[in-house]
Amino acid sequence: MVGVCTAIALVRAGADVVLVDRRAPGRETSFGNAGVIQPEGVHPYMFPRSVTRLIGYALNRRVEAHYQPSSLAHVAPFLWRYFRSSRPDRARRTYEANITLFDGCVEAHGALAEEADAAHLLTKKGLLRVLRSEAALRALEGELADLRGLGMAVSTPDAKALSELEPHLNTDALAGAVHYEEPWTCQDPGALVSAYAALLESLGGRIVQAEVVGLSGAAGGWRAALRDAPDLIADRAVLAAGPWSKALLEGLGLRLPMGIKRGYHRHHAPVGNAFLTRAVIDDANGYVMAPMRRGIRLTSGAEFARHDAPPTPVQLERAMPRARELFALGEAVEETPWLGARPVFPDMRPVMDEAPGLAGLWLNFGHGHQGFTLGPVAGDHLARMMLGQGGRFDPAPFRAARFAAG
Repeated sequence: MVGVCTAIALVRAGADVVLVDRRAPGRETSFGNAGVIQPEGVHPYMFPRSVTRLIGYALNRRVEAHYQPSSLAHVAPFLWRYFRSSRPDRARRTYEANITLFDGCVEAHGALAEEADAAHLLTKKGLLRVLRSEAALRALEGELADLRGLGMAVSTPDAKALSELEPHLNTDALAGAVHYEEPWTCQDPGALVSAYAALLESLGGRIVQAEVVGLSGAAGGWRAALRDAPDLIADRAVLAAGPWSKALLEGLGLRLPMGIKRGYHRHHAPVGNAFLTRAVIDDANGYVMAPMRRGIRLTSGAEFARHDAPPTPVQLERAMPRARELFALGEAVEETPWLGARPVFPDMRPVMDEAPGLAGLWLNFGHGHQGFTLGPVAGDHLARMMLGQGGRFDPAPFRAARFAAG
């Protein structure tokens, strides 16, 4: 999503653009999310600091987070930085930076989707967050006050109102719910990215399907070495390869503390005539149930493991009985769960910047849980910076140099 939208913004500005993707656009990380465009996502997903939850994570028994013991030595340095960056004051700085980053994200998607003839993929019914305890509802009061202060429509429906919003949702196990009224949901995230890619081509951009195996400087510009295809040379390059960005950048000697949050999904047929009209987040367990073309998509929370580690979809197995308490999920549509990887930085802010010491190489990755939401605004922002227009918003919180102090 981020790469395609950056390419569109650059083509609109008059640049000659080639987008390189090892698969068709929209087949990797952007394919497997919950399909929610989240203007309320200004509050970052920070590492919990509750002792009880930390013990649960250490014992590897929680639904919303899991780690592979064989990968622990590899992921531990990132987890430590993530924990340190999740102090309340640092989380607040990320929230404040996100206010301008997320501004206009829904409208930007709406305009692109209309132009790409893909508006039919989007539903404007908001997002539900269901809570299993009164304490959990009280814990959200500060966040909800922030959102209302920003002018966002947020409500806390009672059981009757909740049943009107989602007639087939079982509310017996719930203490309450939050209805974020402004998010849009997409019934096929991969198809939306594909539609945007088709729009890119109609605007004059080119798409090359090949794997980039290396980047290097070349005659005042940049060379992309491709597997089984001729190299590409350009005046400037944008690295927006999501979870693959770190390895390509380290090949140039620049190390940034990016980590990986792996995630799974699987589609299920609903039982009988049951249906959902919007995505539902189980606050206590970290999974999402989202209505998709293929059925109800059950997504997992975060798994911390090497990017190339074997799949271990234990979180989906743990989430299933809890999800079925709320909704009549039937048999799985596909045999094997999908697995993808979210690129994240410890402070849960992306890097959108010219690479330090590598003039002409621009970075647009690390959007974590919100790459699908932020693609159009992030792409527009980076294109403006590349053209010397100062960016769409203050670029300082998203500079790579913020990690220079370690």
